[in-house]
Amino acid sequence: MVLYVFNPDTDLALANGDGNYTPTSSVRQMIQDLSVLPMWYAEPGSRVLAEGAYNEEFLSEMKGLFHREVSLISPKDLRFVDEPVMVSPWGWNRSFRNMLGRAGVDIASLPSDIELDERRQLSQRKVVGQVLDLFRNESGFCGVSRNLIKTTDCEKHFNSLKHSGGVVFKEPWSSSGKGLLWCRAAFSQKDRNWCHRVINSQGYVTMMPIYNKLQDFAMEFYVDDNSNHATFIGYSYFDTDIRGSYRGNTLFDNQEIEDHLSEYVPYENLQKTKQWVGSFLSQAGYRAYVGVDMMICEEVGGMCIHPCVEINYRATMGYLARVLKDNYLTQEAHGRFKVQHFHSHDELATFVVECKQNNPLVIREGRVHSGFMPLVPVTPNTQNLAYIDVY
Repeated sequence: MVLYVFNPDTDLALANGDGNYTPTSSVRQMIQDLSVLPMWYAEPGSRVLAEGAYNEEFLSEMKGLFHREVSLISPKDLRFVDEPVMVSPWGWNRSFRNMLGRAGVDIASLPSDIELDERRQLSQRKVVGQVLDLFRNESGFCGVSRNLIKTTDCEKHFNSLKHSGGVVFKEPWSSSGKGLLWCRAAFSQKDRNWCHRVINSQGYVTMMPIYNKLQDFAMEFYVDDNSNHATFIGYSYFDTDIRGSYRGNTLFDNQEIEDHLSEYVPYENLQKTKQWVGSFLSQAGYRAYVGVDMMICEEVGGMCIHPCVEINYRATMGYLARVLKDNYLTQEAHGRFKVQHFHSHDELATFVVECKQNNPLVIREGRVHSGFMPLVPVTPNTQNLAYIDVY
């Protein structure tokens, strides 16, 4: 049995570093609200770890629309599975592995401590600099990443770059715009304290200059541990807010994204990025989805590719957006994919009703042609919603 699990807190668990990480109540709420998301990319005949009548009802409705051959299984029923289980989580970490063991999954079939420690090392921001080193002397590329172990070095780097836009400091393990400190005009005592805390708890902070960004994008890969090969899945075309937090994906096909990006930079440089980053990822050899965040920037020398802003050694929202566009939208359809948090269920429910009224769902030959569609059930307790808005 192939078991898919949505555990979006995997980066927080990696930062914790041991097997005793406990998510906050807000994170637990998100996991519960979005637990069925893997149904959209799970392979036929597999199961998704989720429970509850609302999830079952939603899955049944989506099966009627899109012929999804997947089913759900609750955590309490895992121990009664009498066949080998291959787990495909959003991301691996010790805490998640230990949870599966407690739930009855054969621990021998799960990654070992050694393998999980190696994956954790691959997931840290220190690795970004190794990728950037591959492009250091290449024309048409930009990107600098420094790993600092002293607060005084943090202030020194800020002072050297404050007149060209400033710097962003990053925790070694974090994601989706979290764990970032933006310093544009000054390096305050509060900023010193932040850097000091991160260095003491995680060993270092990563410093990157703030670039004149024109467009966020990512390349999505699948690394096969049998052939040590990284397969390019496609592009993610997304945007972030001023703090670097993920806002959503635009649903274009791969050729459209490549055409958009080629308006800024040479097509050949996109292909070089794809080849070199894929080659780097294949060296690790662990089975995993990997999303590499990138940017198009405008620097003094002209337009350039920043080939590695982040490496997400796990499934990503960009990967899910790629699957949604390729497998569930008509060829001519475009739209937006978003994951949004609401302060209350009433606020969420009102939003859903208004969106459905303003953009009714239209299905043609088993694919979305236009309309608003939640990707998870809306329950009386839901505060997080994943959805597409297609036009």
